[in-house]
Amino acid sequence: MLTRRLTRLILAGLALCCPWLGQARDFEFLYVDANEGQASGGHSAIKFADAVFHFQHVEPGLLRLFRSDFSAFRFAYGYQENRTIAGHRITVDEAVFDSLHDAFKRRLLLQNQQFAWLKALQDDYRLLSDLNQPAQKHVALKALGYFVEDYRLGQEKPVQTGQSLELAALKRNILAEYGDNFLQQKRQRVLAQLIALKPSASDTAPAIDEDRFGPDGYSFAQHYKNQLLNLAALDILEWSLSPRAGTLLTTPIAELRLHEPAIIALTGFKQTLAMDLLKLIQSEREDWGYPLLVGMARLHALQQSIDSGQWVILDRFVNDPHDDRTVRIDADTLPSMRQYASNNLIRASEALATTNTLAERDYNDLEIKAGIAVKMANAGNEQTLLLPPIDETPSLEAHADLVALPLSGNELESHQRSSDTRFVAYKAQLQSMYAYQLLRRNCVTEIFRVIHASLDKNFALPSASGPVESTAQISKRLLGGYIDAEALTVIPFAAFDRVGSQYRVQNSYRLPSYRELAIEHRYQTEADMLVDLSESNVMTSSIYRGNKNDAAFLFFTQDAVWPRPLLGTVNLSVALGQTLYGLLALPWDSGQNLQQSLKGIVVSVPELFFFNIRKGSFPRLLPTDASRDGVIGTSQAQSLAGKN
Repeated sequence: MLTRRLTRLILAGLALCCPWLGQARDFEFLYVDANEGQASGGHSAIKFADAVFHFQHVEPGLLRLFRSDFSAFRFAYGYQENRTIAGHRITVDEAVFDSLHDAFKRRLLLQNQQFAWLKALQDDYRLLSDLNQPAQKHVALKALGYFVEDYRLGQEKPVQTGQSLELAALKRNILAEYGDNFLQQKRQRVLAQLIALKPSASDTAPAIDEDRFGPDGYSFAQHYKNQLLNLAALDILEWSLSPRAGTLLTTPIAELRLHEPAIIALTGFKQTLAMDLLKLIQSEREDWGYPLLVGMARLHALQQSIDSGQWVILDRFVNDPHDDRTVRIDADTLPSMRQYASNNLIRASEALATTNTLAERDYNDLEIKAGIAVKMANAGNEQTLLLPPIDETPSLEAHADLVALPLSGNELESHQRSSDTRFVAYKAQLQSMYAYQLLRRNCVTEIFRVIHASLDKNFALPSASGPVESTAQISKRLLGGYIDAEALTVIPFAAFDRVGSQYRVQNSYRLPSYRELAIEHRYQTEADMLVDLSESNVMTSSIYRGNKNDAAFLFFTQDAVWPRPLLGTVNLSVALGQTLYGLLALPWDSGQNLQQSLKGIVVSVPELFFFNIRKGSFPRLLPTDASRDGVIGTSQAQSLAGKN
């Protein structure tokens, strides 16, 4: 750590004295314009190359850092939320660029670990509660669902599931390599490790440090689930089960058939996977059961693909109809979206001809593309398709009955109380450290906090009088200026203006919103006046369609400044009308219309004073729609379709 810091100090000093020695890099400060709802105050983000980091308010009242690819970020904010994005490019030395980029990556990893520990502590409490009252209690084990719906330790082989020749061959190879008693002995060891598990008796929660990673390792619930999943994986292998019906996806359509080069590549990957599983079964890592289950399911699916000449892949779609990431694809959009997905898979399949060795991450990408293409290919042309999100890794769950531990009821109750104390204390630490505060801790203040902390840690030089430089001095030297979290700076558009006037900005840009781009595309083929008239209101617009995210309104006011108060008055009247309807509908709509109308009033009032917030949104917008409307090109739509 000392060597790394000393190196950066030297680089910073050289850059200060001899600026030609340092290679210049640009990072970007982004401002996303306001829209109604939670977007009414605008949004700030910081961009390094194609990676965008931004803080978001999440429940329950916390501020979390997220990372997005810039093309996906722009599609979500600029197109679906219909908000303009402005950016300042700030030129800095490469060492400064790397330091700032590393600081945001580190903050993201830290927060991810901390929130993962919060969930782990909550899982500990739930598991201990269930173990204390085990009647008909179970835990969900990921990837086990590809083979069984429910699992109980010691159960007989399921009779409704056939035998997999690939798993039977894997079992023979394991016994030939490690001995006839290997699997039996391994099962005994895993069971003994499960029974020997003991929860922590400590009431103390792990301490949270904003700049230091917490302890590695598994929580009690994670240990328990890992060992139970290991036992289940050994049983699946012992039984040589085929994946159960409905857990593999395939389609008979001719255009998605596998050609000989692709089959050869998949055959090579299957052989490599079988060898990897042979080594994995002897692994010392505790969580080997999950990759073993995924690998066994893939072995079977790969052989099915090779034999049939069609893609047969694991179903990785999230089985939750209420998941808010589900995408609705209307019947009129489905054919074009289906063609995009098919073309993506066809190109990926053709690329296998030039692949010497297919890596697991490459197959993972193919599995995702094939899943989307198959799901769309199997959907009827006349129906609306609800496309669920895809798990990052195959995770289809099954319920497993709890295995009792040799702990008395009093011991379990004591551990349960300790677990609850740890969870509450840890949650309180998170809420204290990451609590969202409108004016003191928001998407703007946290960006500058990370920037200033990185500069202080890596680039502070002794001043002439002896003391180390202040944050302001370092920032002025390396960034061209210093921005403090003053009252107005915490507002995203004010912070953007300050960055433009204070930092060493190379250039600035503005990226139009989806509606602006779609109108510009109409101007190319239609008279400007006719376009302006038709797109001035929601009744005649060919671009905007009302949706449940937007409060009721009639006129778009961001296009017209001087008529804005008049148009805003009409919009306010519409909102008041929705209020009256909301009061009448209160008994059956749970206040949804009333809530929307109040939001409509809030965003209509500023229009009376020449200020615009509401711009309409396009939450159901798909890359194919944007391509059809001329907003983005075909290749960009294909790329976004793969990322969304």
